[in-house]
Amino acid sequence: MRFCFGIIWFFLIGTPLYSQDTLFVNKHQFSSPVQNVFEARETVFAKTTLALYQLEGDNWVEIQENFSKPYVFYKNTFFESDFIPNSELFDINSIKELIPQRGQFIATAARSGSRFFIATGSELFEYEIRDHYTRSYHNKSIRDIYIEDSLKVILTYSGIFVNDSVELENPKYSNGPLTKIDSQYYIAWDEISLFFPPDSTHGIPNATNLFSGKARKVLSWKGENYALYTQSVSKILPGFELQPIHQGLEYLDLEGFGNNLVFATSQGVCLSWDGEYVDTLAQVPSIINDIYPVGNRLIFSSDDGVYEINPDKPEAFQLADTPFSVMTSLDDFNNLWIATENGLFVLIPDYPRPIPIIPDVEFNREALLLHGEILYVGAVDGLYQLNTYEIEKSYLPNLLNTLQVPVSERKSTWLIGGALAILGFLVGFILFRKRRKELQFNPQYASKNEWSLEELKAKILSEKIQTIEGLASYLDTNTVQLNRNFKQFKTTPGKFLKKVKLEEAKRLLNKGIDMEEVAKTVGYSSQYIKKELIDK
Repeated sequence: MRFCFGIIWFFLIGTPLYSQDTLFVNKHQFSSPVQNVFEARETVFAKTTLALYQLEGDNWVEIQENFSKPYVFYKNTFFESDFIPNSELFDINSIKELIPQRGQFIATAARSGSRFFIATGSELFEYEIRDHYTRSYHNKSIRDIYIEDSLKVILTYSGIFVNDSVELENPKYSNGPLTKIDSQYYIAWDEISLFFPPDSTHGIPNATNLFSGKARKVLSWKGENYALYTQSVSKILPGFELQPIHQGLEYLDLEGFGNNLVFATSQGVCLSWDGEYVDTLAQVPSIINDIYPVGNRLIFSSDDGVYEINPDKPEAFQLADTPFSVMTSLDDFNNLWIATENGLFVLIPDYPRPIPIIPDVEFNREALLLHGEILYVGAVDGLYQLNTYEIEKSYLPNLLNTLQVPVSERKSTWLIGGALAILGFLVGFILFRKRRKELQFNPQYASKNEWSLEELKAKILSEKIQTIEGLASYLDTNTVQLNRNFKQFKTTPGKFLKKVKLEEAKRLLNKGIDMEEVAKTVGYSSQYIKKELIDK
């Protein structure tokens, strides 16, 4: 089993890496002590006291070549050394928490894809670098994420943080989400407090009583406010007096769904209230942790997996066999993200089973937020952040290739893929050099100081550019350089692209163009456009 040791910031062979999770995988065994490790010929080599080994898949193959000196490296060809050159040394101090105590001195390192090797203390350790997500708020158990244009609130079991800087004095923790109703912010933390950004709060005296239990959520429905407690679902009357509409069970979530208010219970029952009567809407085999309304569908996260009811199938049926599911969210690509106590999964339209994206992490209820292209997921050990566009366009296709190709066929596939990759690299490099020479004589976009936001906006609309990568490609640059260049405008490519697309969506809607057509034009889902332009 792989154990998550923590987040690292470090430099690998002079190249900076972004914040990411690194997990211990294996300690490799050799017949003699390990001297050093290095990259060469698109793989990894390990030098021991007696031999040199090349990594092939998961196996180390001995190189039939004799070396008389303790260390071997590669520069155009193999060469020996009596010592490790400074250029090959790896600074162990930045990641010493990952290395056994006795190995924390002279070290070398090598990376192959997501595999990271460290040779130190006569041992060779392997780690997996998961760089498709980042993690912050380390070792904080995240309870909720709230983000709007000028406000970001991260609610945890050990503090509430505003705009990544301010920590509220009271309450000291959160047990439920932050909700905004009619410009007022409510924090559920066993009791309920009003929140006045950025740092003021006021407890509501009448927000709890003996029958209600502990506060978990405040919700607006049909112009009136409701509160979810562990022992009751109540309507909020003037003065915050609580009028129960249902009691006697343990309640875990509350949502508005069309003309009804629906609430989930630990008994696996979803109840529905139409303003007068409570009725049973659905039942699943285990505790319902979360209700997620999507159009005319309801998706339930339960300890037995993810279930759905819709007009075509009024009986709950299982969408995903993901035990201990705590919350779901649908992104713009129609991928269903499933947070569980055993990891984060995604259920995509073209693959029959949930795909693990962040395994072996315990995620929390009510701690899943899709904000634009960014998915925020709260866990017991911090806040995870993923770019759903990058996952859809890059990470998932590569992952699906390994999932869908039978094991017996993968070796030949890798060989063919490797040859094609090398060929593609050579062609790409030639084209890059050619394009670079052209830019020297045609600097229309070579000088980023010549850009203006109005020109970029016009190009985005005329060329129907819908992604950051598309904008970078049109300007003959990459996303990293694009982000750097946008600093002069005091914004980011993502924020600017979102602004342009939403402004265009608003203009088209005002002209009376159908919502679905607008969604296709700007590359956002109709649900997201409605949320950003109409519901706010």
